[in-house]
Amino acid sequence: MGFRTCRRLPPLSRRNICLAMISITLISCLSLHFAVLPNVMGYYNDPCYLTEEQLTDMRYMLGKIIQVYEEMNVTYWLDFGTLLGAVKIGDILRYDGDGDIGRIWPEGKLYKNRHFTNKLKEHGIAANAVIAEYRNLTVDLQRWVIYDGEFEGKESKMVKRYFSKRMQQEQTFVDNAYSRAIEFPLSWLYPVTKLDFVGLKTKVPHNSEALLEQRYPYSYSKYYKLQVPYKWKCWVPFNL
Repeated sequence: MGFRTCRRLPPLSRRNICLAMISITLISCLSLHFAVLPNVMGYYNDPCYLTEEQLTDMRYMLGKIIQVYEEMNVTYWLDFGTLLGAVKIGDILRYDGDGDIGRIWPEGKLYKNRHFTNKLKEHGIAANAVIAEYRNLTVDLQRWVIYDGEFEGKESKMVKRYFSKRMQQEQTFVDNAYSRAIEFPLSWLYPVTKLDFVGLKTKVPHNSEALLEQRYPYSYSKYYKLQVPYKWKCWVPFNL
């Protein structure tokens, strides 16, 4: 039942139903804000923008991860909000709560996960195969695999998230649907190019524009550099 339906009802019924719809909408928004989103995204209730100290720490952690990946000849790339920042402003977006780096799995002969984590440990960064942490900040280290699939009705080499058997068992229906939605053609990735980012020449997808348009279909535009916070609570002049 929509708002047009409200106008066709008797005044009293219309008023009660419209008030109920407004109440349901308000309750849904509050539930999202106070319960759902904080549980799904651990940093949702963090301040809207990173402090200067946090920006420095995030640059440090991303830089060290990139350096180790380069040493190991890993096919990696900046992704999601980190890629968005690199393309838009050549830096980390102040409202981005974490970092995102993708890599092709298997990584190659030079990559050893224990060596990777030990190298980062030397710089004070705790890490495993899928996440790195430094001073309460995190970088997601996403693994992707290449497979034969279809894109826009044509056979194509595709790239999709890789999940271990244990991780697959933990995936929900929503997780699986989202993972399918963010698969992309290998031609968007290869050959990777490089951008200046955190003081390094850093690998990014060959077609970053196409990937960002897929990641952020309602907010991304290559024609402006306006930074739009992804957390809706940051759009209002107060912080609930």
